[in-house]
Amino acid sequence: MAIFTGETAAKAIENGLKTLHLTRQEAKITIIEGAKKGFLGINKKEAQVKVESILPQHSGGAYLHPDLAGQTEKKDDFDHVGGVVDESVIEDPDEADIDDAEILRRQNNNKIKLNAAAGRLADYLTDILAVMQIEVNPQLSIQHQLITIDLNTDKPGLLIGHHGLTINALQAMAVVFLNQHGIQHINVILDTDNYRKRRETVLAEVAKQAATEAIATGKAVYLDSMPAMERKQVHQALTDNKFVRTYSQGDEPRRSVVVAPAGEM
Repeated sequence: MAIFTGETAAKAIENGLKTLHLTRQEAKITIIEGAKKGFLGINKKEAQVKVESILPQHSGGAYLHPDLAGQTEKKDDFDHVGGVVDESVIEDPDEADIDDAEILRRQNNNKIKLNAAAGRLADYLTDILAVMQIEVNPQLSIQHQLITIDLNTDKPGLLIGHHGLTINALQAMAVVFLNQHGIQHINVILDTDNYRKRRETVLAEVAKQAATEAIATGKAVYLDSMPAMERKQVHQALTDNKFVRTYSQGDEPRRSVVVAPAGEM
C-alpha cells in the first residue's frame, strides 16, 4: 500500500501521482488523515493519502515490451469521467478531519443528488429516443459508482445499431449529460434486450480466435475499433493466456485492441 504525505491532502495526492507516474484519472485515491495545523506549530501533522493505480493489466500474463509502452498510456477502463474516489473521501481534501456525522451527511446528500440526476438522465434519453421514434421504458439501477439503465423497447435492434454504434453513442452522451449536471466519477451502462451480456460473450470468442491466430501465425492480430468498455473485456478475456499479450492503439473513437504473440518484439 503506497502512502504519501503533504502539507495538505491536495499536496499529498500530487506527490503520490507524481511518484507513481499516474494521472488523476488513472488512480484510486483514499484520504487516510487530513493535515492538522496544530497550535503555534505544536502537534502539526501532514496529510496522508493512499494512491493506487486502477489501470487494467493488458499484458496477457506476458511482459509488455518497452517500445510499446507509449501505445498503452491511455486508460482502457470504461470510466469515462475520471479516476475512482472512495466514498470516504470528502468533498474538500483540506477538511479531512471533520467528524463522522458530517461525512455521513455529505454521503447522503451525494446519493440524493445522484438519484435525482439519474432520473433526469432517464428522461433525457427517453426524449432523444422518442425523436428517433423508439419508445422506451427505462429501468434504473444505481450501485455505488455505476448507473445502469435498461431501456426496454419493442425496437431493440434499432436502439442497439450496427455493432452497438447507436447505444454506445447514447451511453457517451449520458456521461456528458451527468458531467454537465455536476455528477462526476460515475460510470454509465445502457442496455436493452440483454445486449451487453450477449456482446460480452461475442467479444470473448473474438478474443479467443484472435489469440489462436496470433499464436499460429506468429503475427499480431488487429481487431476492429471498439469503445473502452469492450476493449477492457477483450483484455480481461486474455489475461490468463501467457502465450499472447494485448494492448490498445489509436485514438478515440477508432482506438482498438491488438493481440500479439507474447514473444513478439
